[in-house]
Amino acid sequence: MELVLPPFPSLLLKSHHLPPQLPSRPRHGRHQEPIMALAQAPPFTLSLQETGSAHVHVPHRARPFQDPRPHQPSSSARREPRFVSETKLISFHSSAGRLGDARAVFDGMSHRDLLTWSAMIGAYATRGMFDEVLALSVSMIREGVLPDRFLITRILQACAYAEDLELGSALHSMAIRRGFMGSVKDAPVGNSVLVMYVKCGELGRARAVFEKMRRRDLGTWNSMIFGCCRSCEWEEARRLLEDMRHEGTEPGVVTWNTLISSYARSGDLDVAVELLEQMEESGVEPDVVTWTSLVSGFVHSDRGDEALRCFIQMRLAGVEPNGMTIACAISACASLKLLGQGSELHCYAIKIGSVNNVLSGNSLVDMYAKCGEIVAASRIFNEIPEKDIFSWNSMVAGYAQAGYCGKAYELFCKMEDYGIRRNVITWNTMISGYIRNGDDERAFELFQTMEGYGIKRDTASWNILIAGSVHNGYFDRALTIFRQMQSAGMKPDYITILSIIPAFANLAAAWKVREIHACIFHHNLEMDGKIANALINAYAKSGDLAAACSVFDRHSSRNIISWNSIIVAHLIHGSPTQVLDHFFEMKQHGVLPDPTTLTAVIKAYGMEGMVSEGREIFLHMDKVYYVTPDLDHYAAMVELLGRSGRLQEAYEIIDGMPLTPNFTVWDALLTSAIIHGNVRLAQLAATEMSVIEPNDPRVQMVLSNLQDLAGKSFDVPKVTVHNKGRMLDEVESCSVEIRNMVYFFSTGDNVASEHLVAELKLMMIQMGLSMSDIGNGTLEVEEEMEEVVGFHCEKLAIALAISDSPCFRSIRIIKTARMCNHCHTFAKLVSEKYGRQILIKDPRCLHKFENGNCSCEDYW
Repeated sequence: MELVLPPFPSLLLKSHHLPPQLPSRPRHGRHQEPIMALAQAPPFTLSLQETGSAHVHVPHRARPFQDPRPHQPSSSARREPRFVSETKLISFHSSAGRLGDARAVFDGMSHRDLLTWSAMIGAYATRGMFDEVLALSVSMIREGVLPDRFLITRILQACAYAEDLELGSALHSMAIRRGFMGSVKDAPVGNSVLVMYVKCGELGRARAVFEKMRRRDLGTWNSMIFGCCRSCEWEEARRLLEDMRHEGTEPGVVTWNTLISSYARSGDLDVAVELLEQMEESGVEPDVVTWTSLVSGFVHSDRGDEALRCFIQMRLAGVEPNGMTIACAISACASLKLLGQGSELHCYAIKIGSVNNVLSGNSLVDMYAKCGEIVAASRIFNEIPEKDIFSWNSMVAGYAQAGYCGKAYELFCKMEDYGIRRNVITWNTMISGYIRNGDDERAFELFQTMEGYGIKRDTASWNILIAGSVHNGYFDRALTIFRQMQSAGMKPDYITILSIIPAFANLAAAWKVREIHACIFHHNLEMDGKIANALINAYAKSGDLAAACSVFDRHSSRNIISWNSIIVAHLIHGSPTQVLDHFFEMKQHGVLPDPTTLTAVIKAYGMEGMVSEGREIFLHMDKVYYVTPDLDHYAAMVELLGRSGRLQEAYEIIDGMPLTPNFTVWDALLTSAIIHGNVRLAQLAATEMSVIEPNDPRVQMVLSNLQDLAGKSFDVPKVTVHNKGRMLDEVESCSVEIRNMVYFFSTGDNVASEHLVAELKLMMIQMGLSMSDIGNGTLEVEEEMEEVVGFHCEKLAIALAISDSPCFRSIRIIKTARMCNHCHTFAKLVSEKYGRQILIKDPRCLHKFENGNCSCEDYW
C-alpha cells in the first residue's frame, strides 16, 4: 500500500454521513471474588438430565400420573407446571427491559431448573452485568444444577470479562469432566476457555488448550493471536497467522485488525502498514477499525504527516471515519499546526454530530490552542457538555503555551470547584507554562507545593525543571536538579538525559558528561539510539574523542544521525582521514548520506588538500545523493578552496551562487583571507557580514582593524564602523578548569598575580618565544596586540594550569575570541616542552595541541 500522497489540501474527499452507531457493550471491572462453591457441588453422577434449550427438565415428583387407558386429556393435565410459566415470565420481563421484575420472579420461585437459571443468567450476560452472572452461576452449582454446553460458554465469557481466573479454571475442569471438550462440536466451549485464559493473562495455559483442540475455527485462531499480541509476542502472532492460512483457515477482518492495531499501538508502524497491504492482497477490505488503528498509531508516534496521509487513503477507499478517527486526525493537525485542515475536520465533526463528544472536543481544544487560536479553543472548551480532566488540561495547556499564564492559573484554580481533581499532568502543565515564559520562581513554587496537595511528582515534573533550566541558560542549576531527582529515588528516563546532555557539551564540563554517562549506564538507557547519539556529540565537544568513538562502536542500531555524530566528532578534532573512512563505511552499510554528512565530507577533503575530490562531491551531490546544495555546502566549498589558497575561485563560488550568501558563507571567505593575508577580500567579507549582523562586536572589531591595516599600504574604500570603541563587556576572556574549579581570565588581566605573570614570562624565555618569531603573513585583526593590552588571557590560563594541575591532566580552555598567531604558537610549544595536551575552544574551532602540533593544522 502506498501512503505517500501529495500534501493534504483537503482531508475530506467525500461528504457521506456515518451510519448510526450502536452503543458499545459496557465493560465492567474485575469480578470481586464471588463465593466459590464449586468444590461443594454434588458429584457429577447426580441424577440430573442434561437438556437442551428446547426441552424442560421436569422432576419426577412433578410428572402427571400415566394412565394406560386411553382417555381425553383433562384441563388439569394440559396445564403446564408453574415453574415453566415463571421461566417464561422471566424471559418476557427481560426482553421488555424490566430486569428488576425478572429477578423478583426468579427469587420467588420455589423450584428452578436449568432453563430457569439459563434465562436469568442470560439476561444479565446480555447487558454485560458479569459480576451478577458469576454470582448466579456459583449459586446455581450450589443448588445442584450444572450448566450445559451453551450455558457454560456464557459463564466462561463472563469470567473472561471479569478476569476471574479461579472460577474460570474450575469451569474448565468441569467442562473436561462432563465431556464438553473432547469432540469437534465442542469448539465453542474450547474457544471460551481459550479466551478466558487469554483475558486473564495466562497465555501458557491458553496455548495448552489451543494445542489440544481437535477443531480450530476462525474464532480459535483469533483468540490465540490476540493473546500473543496482548503479551507482546509479536513474532509468535505472525507465525500463527501463517499457520492458520496453512491449515486452510483464511483470516478475517478481526484477525487482521487484531494484528494491525497491536503493532500500531506498539509503535512498529512499518509492520502495521505491511500487514495492511497483506490484508488487501488477501481480499479482505480494511474497515474503519483498521484505518483508525493506523491513524492513531501514527499520531502517538509523532508522525502526524503520515497519520493524515493514512486518513486520506481511508477516505479514498470509501471508508467513512467515525468519531475516534476524526479525533485522531484532528490531533495530527494539532501536532503539525495545520489550522486549515483542522478547521475542515471540525466542520465534518459538526456534520456527523460528534463535535460535542468529549474526545473530539478535547482534540479540537488542543488543535486550536497549538495553532494559536486561543479564542476558538476557549469557545470549544465551553461547549463541551461533560468536560473531563483531559478537557481542562488541554485548555490550561493552551493558555500556558500562548503565554497567558494568568488565565491558565485561573482555570487551574477553578477545576476543583467543578468537581475535577487536578492530576499530575495539570500541575506539570502549569509548571511548564511558567518556566517557558521566564517565571522560574513561580514554577519552582508550584513544584515545591504540589505534593502538599496530594499530587506525587513524576519523572515529567523533574524533566520540565531540568529542560527549562537548560533552555534559560542555568546549566549548573539543571545539574543540581538532576542530582536531587536521583536522590529523591526518581529514575531518569531518556527525556531527562536528552534534556541535560546538551548543557554540558563543552570543554569545561567533561567530567559532568562522564557523570551523566554513568547514570545512563546504571539505568540501562545507553541502548536508546537518541541517547547514544547525544553522548557521541557531548563527548566530542568536551574534547574526549576516544569516549565518543567507544559509544559509537557499542551502538548497535546506528542511523544517519549516529553516523553524522561520529563524522562531525572526527571533523572538529582534526581527523579528516577518519571522516572519510566513516563516510565510505556508512555507504557500505546502505545508509544514504544527508546534507550534514556531505558538508562534513567536503570540509574533510579540504583539510586533506583534496580539492578535486571535494569539488566532485559538491557538483554531483544532487544526482548521486539526491541532496540539493544549500548554504552550508557553499560555505564548505569556500573553505575547501580557501585552505588551498584559491581565494579568487572561492570568491567566484560566492558570486555565482543561486542563493543569497549568509553570514557563514562570508565568514568562510573572511577566514581564508585572514590566513592568507588578503586585506581586500577580508574587508569585503567583513563588510558583507556587518550588513547581515550590524551589531556583532567581532565583525566591528575586524572591520576597524582591517581599515587600520589597509590605510597603511592599500587604497581600500572606507566604511562606517559602528561601536569602534572597546566596551568593557567585549574584552576577550577565557575560562580554565583546574581540580574541578573553574578560573576566569581576561586579556590584560590586572588582577593576575605577579607570581603568575613572572611564571608566564619565564616560560616564554625558556622557549625562546618573542613576537618577532611570528610572521607568516596572517592578518591579526580579531584581538588587540599584547603590546597594547597586555598578555592574552589564554596564556595566563595555560601558565596557571601548568603550575597548579597534575601533569597527566589535559588543560581545557574556552575562549571568547579567535586565538592570535602568537598564542597559537605558544600553546604548541608548551604542549611539546611540558608533554601536556591542551584543548582550547575559540569561536572558530576546537584546537587540540599535542607534541607541538595542533589539530587545526594552523587554519582557523
